[in-house]
Amino acid sequence: MWRGIFGDSYLGQWKNSKADGHGVHQWKNGDRYEGSWVNCLKHGKATDMFANGDVYTGNYAYGKPDGAGIYKWKNGSIYTGEFKEGLKNGFGEWK
Repeated sequence: MWRGIFGDSYLGQWKNSKADGHGVHQWKNGDRYEGSWVNCLKHGKATDMFANGDVYTGNYAYGKPDGAGIYKWKNGSIYTGEFKEGLKNGFGEWK
């Protein structure tokens, strides 16, 4: 397990001294990402749990939500649909 100087940690696969493959990163503020990494960037299928209670489950590309995903806010609102470069894009449904 890697532990950073600011209190975050990473447990998972490495390539060329960078997170690459499946891994879990926990930040000091309570945010937690579990999923795929490429060259230290969130990339592929994952679940991102934020300290504020929000949760994103879906695809990432180069560090940003991209493709199909579900974002659940702590207040109970849910968006199910497409993302592009971190933004809601294309078809989707709010509940």
